[in-house]
Amino acid sequence: MGLFLIANNISFSQNNTLNSVTKTSDSKVFECYPNPVKDHLYVIGTYKINQIEIIDILGKRVALYKYDKSIIRMNISQLPKGIYLIKVTDEKGMQATKKLIAE
Repeated sequence: MGLFLIANNISFSQNNTLNSVTKTSDSKVFECYPNPVKDHLYVIGTYKINQIEIIDILGKRVALYKYDKSIIRMNISQLPKGIYLIKVTDEKGMQATKKLIAE
């Protein structure tokens, strides 16, 4: 049985074999532009980006991408117009989520 707690943007988890602390930050993990976006979105990580999730306004994951680089050009022209969340996880386990507007 494990324990998981989030307080002040820091998550703590504990299970029988591993203790870990992951810091989450909205501004230092990545930047993205342009926002609003029509075709191509540029995502720039402070460190190498491992994963990018696009989540719709209902909380459903609509896309999941795996990477191993810090500068990414994404073609998001297939996304319907709307408001999304972009969640980025970097190589150090840091995560951040930002609002993304697709036009």
